[in-house]
Amino acid sequence: MSLENLLQSSEKIQFSKEVTQFYKYLKVINRSDNTIRGYIQDIVLFLRHVEKEFYEKRLEDIEKNDLRDFLASELSRGVSRRSLTRRVSSTKAFFRFLIKQGSITGSSIINVVSPKGERKLPRAVPKEEIFCILTGAFTDSQLDIRNLAIISFLYGTGARVSELIGLNLRDIDFRTGLVALRGKGNKTRLIPAGEFAVGKIKDWLDVRQTCPDAVFTSLSGRRLSARQIRNIINNAIKKASVKMRMSPHTIRHSFATHMLDNGVDIRIVQELLGHVSLSTTQIYTHVTMERLKALYDRYHPHAR
Repeated sequence: MSLENLLQSSEKIQFSKEVTQFYKYLKVINRSDNTIRGYIQDIVLFLRHVEKEFYEKRLEDIEKNDLRDFLASELSRGVSRRSLTRRVSSTKAFFRFLIKQGSITGSSIINVVSPKGERKLPRAVPKEEIFCILTGAFTDSQLDIRNLAIISFLYGTGARVSELIGLNLRDIDFRTGLVALRGKGNKTRLIPAGEFAVGKIKDWLDVRQTCPDAVFTSLSGRRLSARQIRNIINNAIKKASVKMRMSPHTIRHSFATHMLDNGVDIRIVQELLGHVSLSTTQIYTHVTMERLKALYDRYHPHAR
């Protein structure tokens, strides 16, 4: 559902004015569209639940027990604990905003503890599988030259798919190999792309017929979509006869894991990935530890 449709949907609830104000606030502080969509969806769901249970309830009278009842209802519908955690986070952010702007004086909701969700570790693809794709999935055709450049760039930089799609020629310094990526909240970071990836981009630019500002385009010069990028990766996997499933985000996970496996400091990886918080990056240390434990169990004589 688009943000516009979400806001129209929120007009049918009792506190639509406050939801719209919160939406505008999230826009002002540069939250991404996906983040805003998630927040508004969660808040609308919660407020509808409150309306259904207590139609006349005032905003300042909504309390933590209402949120707990809502979470129990969601859990009974099969909603995952990860989604429930997000529901709590969104609702608490909304009520903090209401307090900050003076709509209410306080709320017990901001003290609700998020449910502990299942910790899902990111899946990394072995280096050998990625090298197999980079060396065995492409021909000298114009499209394959472009597709090789795309996958090389994703693995060479750990870029998000949105950052790859939005990449422009002026963002690449071909002399130094440095690339400016625009990440979440429109924040820009400067990172190295590596000689291999930059070389593959040069190959693509040499053969494409059109000259738009966008780096990765269709043959007609249009900027590619996230779905097209996923299809390109899926086709490369099939051609290389690789068994593992892979997405742009899997390649990003693999980039981070392989860097840590080779001894790169976690703060450097944080900078390369564009994570605001180090705790977001620290999940990759769990991935590398899992792999170390697996290797230990497999090869050490006293492991079992």
